[in-house]
Amino acid sequence: MKTKQKTFVFASLFADDIQGMVEYKAALGHKCESYAWALQTFDRYCLSHHPDSGTLTQEIAFGFCQAGTDGKNCGYRAGTVREFGRYLSAIGKEAYILPMNFFPQKKADLPYIMSDNEIRSFFGAADRYPHADNSPLLEYTVPVIFRLQFATGMRPQEARTLKRADFNFSKNMIYIDEAKGHRDRRILTLPNVMELCRKYDAIAESLHPGRTYFFPSPDGSPYTHGWMTEKFHKCWENAGNNTSSKSCTPYDLRHNFATRTLMRWVEEGKDLNAYAPYLSTYMGHVTFNSTFYYIHLLPEKLGIQKFMDIQGIIPEVPHES
Repeated sequence: MKTKQKTFVFASLFADDIQGMVEYKAALGHKCESYAWALQTFDRYCLSHHPDSGTLTQEIAFGFCQAGTDGKNCGYRAGTVREFGRYLSAIGKEAYILPMNFFPQKKADLPYIMSDNEIRSFFGAADRYPHADNSPLLEYTVPVIFRLQFATGMRPQEARTLKRADFNFSKNMIYIDEAKGHRDRRILTLPNVMELCRKYDAIAESLHPGRTYFFPSPDGSPYTHGWMTEKFHKCWENAGNNTSSKSCTPYDLRHNFATRTLMRWVEEGKDLNAYAPYLSTYMGHVTFNSTFYYIHLLPEKLGIQKFMDIQGIIPEVPHES
């Protein structure tokens, strides 16, 4: 099944320059889709509020930043318009460049560290995800994608955009090329987790022959951020966990992978200063500080339970090599 490619259309007086910036970023090896999404929002703002302007002014930059929902995403919009201003200036055009940190970034909430019972209940609910006639693969996708994320510490966007070609089942290895900061990496995965993925692959291929993405949506494209968040919250709530689903997100599976790995090393008497760089590389952290951040989150005791048992999750099917 062929994957539909998102087509971006720009219509404001900035359209040619926006397209030029997207192509420039792509030529540098960046994933241009993220830039295109953000600049499409800017393009629509300009078309609606400044249809006769083709010069990036302070008024346009400020207005775009403040036009987000309740002003909550000013920081994200600021980064977009600042980068566009820098691009315009670099190609010799007049443009206002928004200063760095003009809109203070919202302080990130602390990661939610799940208890053993919460994790167990969550995956139990994922295993019972209901069948959908319009998406027969869904009941298999939900338990597998979240187990894979929890077992490897992948970012949610890395897990949902994995391609079938990224899996090497014979070597228990996964290639991640949609990583943050364009830091592609290969990670070794536990054999039982790869066995789970192998079973899923056979089922997915029977329903979506010739697919590109490992976890395909009904139209063959990767699932969206919103889809993953919605399915996570549904599993969390169906699990009957006391903590509100709003307190945690799919990204917290990555946080819990990191803290549980570090806690296991503590219990094994390993030197975290020596081992943390390995975790940093495995998780694709840009700096070691991102890894050491997790150390202060460690609770007094995190029991290591068998959450990755794959018995009964999906039926055995013949594997096509």
